Amino acid sequence: MSEQIVTALLSGLVALVVAAVGAALTLAQQRRERAGWLTDLKSGWALDLHKARLESYPEVFRILGGLSHAAGSPLTPEAAGRVAAALNGWFYGPGGMCATATARGAVLGLRHCCRTWERDGGRRPEELYGWRDLAVAALRRDLDLPGLESYDFQPGSTILADLRRELKDAENHRPSSSAAGGRGIAGRSGPSPRRGPSAR
Repeated sequence: MSEQIVTALLSGLVALVVAAVGAALTLAQQRRERAGWLTDLKSGWALDLHKARLESYPEVFRILGGLSHAAGSPLTPEAAGRVAAALNGWFYGPGGMCATATARGAVLGLRHCCRTWERDGGRRPEELYGWRDLAVAALRRDLDLPGLESYDFQPGSTILADLRRELKDAENHRPSSSAAGGRGIAGRSGPSPRRGPSAR
């Protein structure tokens, strides 16, 4: 084999190695840029979601204020019906769109309780304020504002542990289909569907 052929082969081999290394570096750079872009996108989405909650959640807190002991007028089945209607409007607006599943479930449970009291009348349901407290806690958690006196979660625990405990408590409060009428907050009578109140 002549020296010229050997030189040409070596040159071609070196060119192939350089091209392969360059392609690998370019691919790695593209992957890093893509990962950075996704991180920026998720961060921007989280920020926009938090802003949307800050804009829409004050309305639901004003609605919940109608159930406060300090609201001024006594709480009646008719007043509870107005709260249920207002919660329904909020649920199907921007607030319900950006709320977490836990917050939406708590709002639906409270809406169901208020609507049932308006329909059946009689004494105030014992689980009404249990649903309200759960809704307040879940909504504040969405805003990264856990706490508020008796609604405070255990200090020093992680967000994941808090969420697991909250979901476990909600599961314990979920009514059972085997009991007539179901069981609600703290074992009291509550919404009868096994999976909790629906979004109807």
